[in-house]
Amino acid sequence: MLKKRSINIGCGWLLLVAASVSAQSHAGLTPQNRQTEFNHVIESNAAAAIPTAQKIARLSQVLLGAPYVDGNLGEGAQGRYDQDPLSRFDVFDCTTYVEAVLAGALSQSVDEFLPNLEKIRYKNGQVSFVTRNHFPSADWLPNNRWMLTDLTQEIGGATTKFAHTVIDKKAWYQRMSISRIQGLELSPEAKQKRLSALRKEGEKFAPEAVTTPYVPLTAVFQKKQLSSDELAQQAHQREQLQANTALSAKAKKSALRELMIQQHLANSTINYDLLNRIPTGSVISMVRPDYSVKQWIGTNMNITHQAIAIQKNGRLYIRNASLIKKEVVDQDFVDYFSRYLESSSLKGFNVQFPTF
Repeated sequence: MLKKRSINIGCGWLLLVAASVSAQSHAGLTPQNRQTEFNHVIESNAAAAIPTAQKIARLSQVLLGAPYVDGNLGEGAQGRYDQDPLSRFDVFDCTTYVEAVLAGALSQSVDEFLPNLEKIRYKNGQVSFVTRNHFPSADWLPNNRWMLTDLTQEIGGATTKFAHTVIDKKAWYQRMSISRIQGLELSPEAKQKRLSALRKEGEKFAPEAVTTPYVPLTAVFQKKQLSSDELAQQAHQREQLQANTALSAKAKKSALRELMIQQHLANSTINYDLLNRIPTGSVISMVRPDYSVKQWIGTNMNITHQAIAIQKNGRLYIRNASLIKKEVVDQDFVDYFSRYLESSSLKGFNVQFPTF
């Protein structure tokens, strides 16, 4: 059964609408056929001895069209708290998609895929809920330095900024509900005891200060100098829309947002020199500095979504398991980020490149 976590610390916090683009989609594949094709690409990659970036591009493309379901993996049949499967090809969320692609790219044979996946998903490859890399900024990125190098400052240069937050895992564990106990055939009373044990596991964690470098969106969307007439014209467009009595409040709000996005793009010069420095195969993490979600999950965050960068046909795309699109899609990088206005909590992105 497909299910969605009641507590979400990753992809599910990404709330946006972004334009998808056409790409060779494998949406018609069954999960078994998708896995078979993925395994075939692992073997053909190894036989051809192609560069890592090309391996990632080929493997990630196989999974285009796969459905999005958040929180779809666990520790398998031996898991104490979450017995969702260790690996699956029927659904993905943003991070499990990135993990599957990287594990496939690392593998010289199909037999290496699951051990590599476990090494990416768990600290030191030790499979348990407690050692899972739950938080990208505190766990996933630091614990995967063995295979990733941070290119953010190289790409952002002097524009690079730093997001600071405190990850309070102890408080996060205490906020967990019974829905965290997944896949176990237990009575309600036994599940509650298991939840209490899980919360107890979290007591050993102290709050952890983390810093995440990011390329600010202002470095990509560079403001133009507008004349007073141009500014007045844009203000008039917004006023006209606000005064339109034919629109419902909801429709007016939506139309006004679209107008502001259009004006945001019209008022910007896109820094393609910067975008061209982001190589295919990079892991892109969306940064919301000190994202204020403590009231819901017990801690604030720095990173809320992950994707893979793909350079093709002279443009940069993100290939990602999208919460809004409900599947793995390609989305134009500029179109995607243009929908985050200056008032948005999403301020930029971190860039990591595989070293293998």
